[in-house]
Amino acid sequence: MRVHSFDYLVELPSELVRLDCAALHLARDTYADIEVPAYLAKLDMMAEEVAALRPGLDATLRYAAMRQVLVDGYDLRGDEADYYHPQNGYLNRVIDRSRGMPITVSLVWLEVARRLKWPVHGLAMPGHFLIRFDDPDRTVICDTFRAGRTVNQSDCQKILDHCFDGKVKLKPCFLEPVDTRVILARMLNNLRSIYLVNQSWPHLENILQRLCALEPEQGRHLQELAALHYRQGDVRLAYAHLAHYVRTKPQAEDLLLVRQRLNHLEAACAALN
Repeated sequence: MRVHSFDYLVELPSELVRLDCAALHLARDTYADIEVPAYLAKLDMMAEEVAALRPGLDATLRYAAMRQVLVDGYDLRGDEADYYHPQNGYLNRVIDRSRGMPITVSLVWLEVARRLKWPVHGLAMPGHFLIRFDDPDRTVICDTFRAGRTVNQSDCQKILDHCFDGKVKLKPCFLEPVDTRVILARMLNNLRSIYLVNQSWPHLENILQRLCALEPEQGRHLQELAALHYRQGDVRLAYAHLAHYVRTKPQAEDLLLVRQRLNHLEAACAALN
């Protein structure tokens, strides 16, 4: 079976996985004809425009330069009108439309910064992805979704209150940098939720396959794939996924329950012969 280009990329060590390339290859499931080099060139061009402003080493000035290009120039911001549209979860469409989710809009900022070798990092705060600019003296936290406005810790708590009805308190770890795999997993889980709600089963299957490649240690993705195929009437494929889970997760806490499901599917497969 042909291996998906995204799956190849995420086999690399995390420090070698380029976020822009992985995100664009992820989009191939939905946008098969995507021209990855063309989108990489657009990000290169954005970075050149920021560099031309020569902001120096100060985090505040670097933030201002990037905002001038990305927000004032390209009108890059969140899609508040149609937040849950799947296209907001794909980097190519965010670049096309200058609209997206917090994490995908942030991805543009992060990849422009990476090209400039600036210390800019993603922050996987629950409910709302942010980024931060660092220099030896200060940190600037930026909400890329809301036209790149700066936020402080009080603002972050307000965001959490809005997302979780005051039930989640800000923790220092929410404002710590996260790596490429965490960002890709969050992107995929956003799309998983959208396609599940929309009952877009073929798209959901693709997303679960990408999650299996990105997080092979997470057996729940295989279980969700098995459940999806069973719902669609493909008992044999559901069996294959659960059998793979049993082989690769011999120490799983839910192994007994999974074996029971596997026995049920085995009987269902036998009935098809």
